[in-house]
Amino acid sequence: MPKCRDEVDQRILDAALARILQVGIRRSSLDDIARRSGINRVTIYRRFSGKDKLIEAVLERETERMLTEVGSILTDAEDIDERIEQTVLYVLRQTRMHRLVRQLLDVAPEEALTFYTVHGGEMVALGIGYIADLLDRAQHARLIARYDSEPIAEMIARLAHSLMLTPKGGVDFTVDEATHHFVRTTIVPMVKYGIATSSKEITR
Repeated sequence: MPKCRDEVDQRILDAALARILQVGIRRSSLDDIARRSGINRVTIYRRFSGKDKLIEAVLERETERMLTEVGSILTDAEDIDERIEQTVLYVLRQTRMHRLVRQLLDVAPEEALTFYTVHGGEMVALGIGYIADLLDRAQHARLIARYDSEPIAEMIARLAHSLMLTPKGGVDFTVDEATHHFVRTTIVPMVKYGIATSSKEITR
């Protein structure tokens, strides 16, 4: 679940995000963020324990926002295959094309690669928790088979994170048709039925 943040926190995070998008992480100082937010540096430090924790909070909030959007896709799509496909496509696309990712890669590519490698664990962990919860709810509603949701959630979250920095390989995820085909033929069946060593392990 998204963290509860008050108005002051949101102003600080908004200012930090705007500054990062403008000049990158390294050149974004607490003094810059304080001026932009209208909140003094001491208050920012007291709430976020310094620049590193503030940047982590910005990344966490943006990831939470992206994952929250998934809920509307789940209610819009009609059949379960379409729901799964559209949800996974959204997660993969937004992880790679989010404005924070794209802008950082544009203004400070080396810095972005280091940042998303070092802090990738937080993004993946958030994704795993959220996706596992979606799978558990779908199982409870008898929309998909019952299985351990954690491994599937981790595979999807790690795939999304890897595509953020390396979208090309065996499958070119910059091509919509290739991405749709991969998700439809590989991810959708895995989400519906889980990973089983035999058909006896699959239950509805």
